[in-house]
Amino acid sequence: MVVVACPNSSLVDVHIDPDRIPSSSTSKYDYASAYSRIRSAARTAGPGVSSVLILSSPDVDSVCATRILTSLLLQDDIPHRIVPVEGYRSLLSTLSTVFSASDSDAQQPSSSSSTDVRSVIFINLGAVLSLPTTFNIPASCTIHVIDSHRPWNLENLFATSHANDRVWCWDDGEIATKLCRQGGERDAFEKLEFDVESDSEEDSDDDDDDADSAADSAHSDDHDDDDEDGPAGKRKRSSRSRSHDSTKRRHRQRSPTSSSARLTNAERHRYRNVLTRYYNRGESFGMSVSSMLYLLCESLGRADRESLWLAIIGLTSLYLSNSIDFETYETYSSAYASEVIAIEPTSSNAPTEAWSLDLLSKDPDSEEAATSRSTAASRAQNRTLRSVISKNTKSEDADDRSIRIIPSELRFTLYRHWSLETAMYHTAYVAAKLGVWRERGLSKLRGLMAKMGFSLTAVRQNYTHMPLDLRRSLVRKLEGIAPEYGLTELTYRGFERSFGFRTAPLGAADVVEGVSALLVAAHGVKIEVETPGMVFASASSGGGAPLGNSYAANLNPANPNAQTSELFATKRVWSLGTTLTDSITSAIAATTSAGSGKDQAGANAGLDLDAIASQAGASAEDIAALESAERQVWIANFYEAYRALDFSRSTSVDLLRSSLLLSQALHRKIVARGIGLITNQSIRTLKNFRLAILKDGSDLELFANVEVLARLANWLTTSLRDIIVEQQTQAAAKKKGGNNAAAYAPLPFILAALHPAKDSFLVLGSTGSAVHGMVENNHFTAAFQHAAKMSGARVRHDRFQTFSIQVRKSDLAGFVEKVHLKIK
Repeated sequence: MVVVACPNSSLVDVHIDPDRIPSSSTSKYDYASAYSRIRSAARTAGPGVSSVLILSSPDVDSVCATRILTSLLLQDDIPHRIVPVEGYRSLLSTLSTVFSASDSDAQQPSSSSSTDVRSVIFINLGAVLSLPTTFNIPASCTIHVIDSHRPWNLENLFATSHANDRVWCWDDGEIATKLCRQGGERDAFEKLEFDVESDSEEDSDDDDDDADSAADSAHSDDHDDDDEDGPAGKRKRSSRSRSHDSTKRRHRQRSPTSSSARLTNAERHRYRNVLTRYYNRGESFGMSVSSMLYLLCESLGRADRESLWLAIIGLTSLYLSNSIDFETYETYSSAYASEVIAIEPTSSNAPTEAWSLDLLSKDPDSEEAATSRSTAASRAQNRTLRSVISKNTKSEDADDRSIRIIPSELRFTLYRHWSLETAMYHTAYVAAKLGVWRERGLSKLRGLMAKMGFSLTAVRQNYTHMPLDLRRSLVRKLEGIAPEYGLTELTYRGFERSFGFRTAPLGAADVVEGVSALLVAAHGVKIEVETPGMVFASASSGGGAPLGNSYAANLNPANPNAQTSELFATKRVWSLGTTLTDSITSAIAATTSAGSGKDQAGANAGLDLDAIASQAGASAEDIAALESAERQVWIANFYEAYRALDFSRSTSVDLLRSSLLLSQALHRKIVARGIGLITNQSIRTLKNFRLAILKDGSDLELFANVEVLARLANWLTTSLRDIIVEQQTQAAAKKKGGNNAAAYAPLPFILAALHPAKDSFLVLGSTGSAVHGMVENNHFTAAFQHAAKMSGARVRHDRFQTFSIQVRKSDLAGFVEKVHLKIK
């Protein structure tokens, strides 16, 4: 067990009580020493050898963390490789390619490994896997697990084996303060690991190796033997006899106390309950991996503006995806606000009162009346305060790349790049309070605008084209009038950054939306995007005189020389100039056309390629080609998102700017589908959860993506929260002695989207909170596994998002029935 201790920082105190931090650390390694080990191992691998392998999951936080890590490696001239992996199959395939069988063969007498990889770094994956038992780790290689998913697999943390010594788990403070507390999960795991079962209590406590091995069967002796007999690496044991002798010495040292290590049935039951309760808490998230790597930068003295901005983006992505609650986000963002003030020269001298936009949002008439009654000293102070605020909320020059704090960031979706009315319409929180899927809800939305004094002409313009006085007074008027419509939590602390003359400042939420859109649909999806402003595309160069510096001309990275003009709006198919989308389309066509004239009801044959091929009428080669094309697409999408976060290049900023159009198109699809489910009454209300099945529509293939389906689930849960809570309140009131707490129970939701080409459903479970800003742990992972076992359904649990699973089309009904019995 190697736990990399988290350095002291205000970011750690967010979820860790400082009084509970132990005086002595449970590990002698911290982030800086772990990185030093990676650097030293790379130096010993030889010049020009890529000895660091980075495996990253495809999400916004992971891409930001990978950016921070690679910047450190580049500064140290360490060659490295980045391989995105989206599931367990791709992870095992990648590792089997990197580590040949000879690297981990216990019979190999050589002391050197054939692989050049010395360090494998898992970014936002690996915490839930038992790594030493999942694959063989060469003796010369170290696995670094940097993951925000919880719960941890305790085998990685506390199991005793030589393979575990090569697994380094980076702690965000939870392991040292919670899992390692007295009577906690570590004590329970170690007690059970070395527990002597009742059937071996009758054996004598002699030095017999077989008896000792049986008494220590939970110690993973097979892994010990494999690791000791493998290549020595840093270990000096090269023969099986020395390894066996060391194992015997270890058992002999433990044998005098073996009688005291025996547990009673009550103790054994208590310790097992401790571990069961830990795993049954459900899936949650700890500190973002980008924040953990920002702490590494701080420990190395290399924290800069770029790493801070990437850490802020990673934090914002967790908040916008409902992975962390509002209180946690506010505490983290407060710590990052302090970092921004410390790192930005214009913010270092700003007083605390400077981080309020109240003065800038006041009407000139009211301000003049107020200052006329104030003293000369107060007027001078207000002028100074206004000057400082303006300096920290506006771009100073064409080369300004500073980060600024937005104390009242609006919760509206992409409102800086949409019209205000459209942004509010596509915001789930507004939909929940106003019910925008009904005509009455749209009337409420327009009535809110009218009561604020905003004309429909103004709110339907692009936000950047709205009158300046309306934009400055927007937050103040919303805070005064929106509570009448139930909109009481429209703002939160946000951040934005300038990119010089290349584009208008982008908020952290804007970057999250753009990067997530690239991860989902940069390639492989045919989707129309709407160019902003007034644009028309001329068929020939003679049809008018287009503007040379047209904003719309920069919106198509694949065709920057398109003939466009800012006159009329238009739509175009999103494309980055590759043929990956066509490869997906042709692969799907091959699978569907082969089975178009055949019966697809069939028997339950599972999710393997041959079974799917026989069921859908397509060949196994066609299905394999489809999966191969999909893998190429999401790998390309990952690299596009990674490239978009390189803010030093103008092409990356243009790509990020264009991705906002793609994000808007995805929001239109998601909201339209969600409203369709509500208005068509396609959501079934079962006893323990709500169920919606998507099995038709032109955009069905889009929702076969886990990220898109998760965003639809979040939109539905947020939009229907108030209605569901009201129904639960009425149901609790009808019961005798009804408890109001039942009205605020979690809101479980299951969505199933059909993938016709694979003849299977992507099933996703979401657990929403009944209170806005709160987050519930997701318990669908265990429920899905139990349902698959009890129903006999053929499933594939391959994604790192453990709350999603692929189920054979014909098995969906039985699978959902078993989930209904498991969820309470």
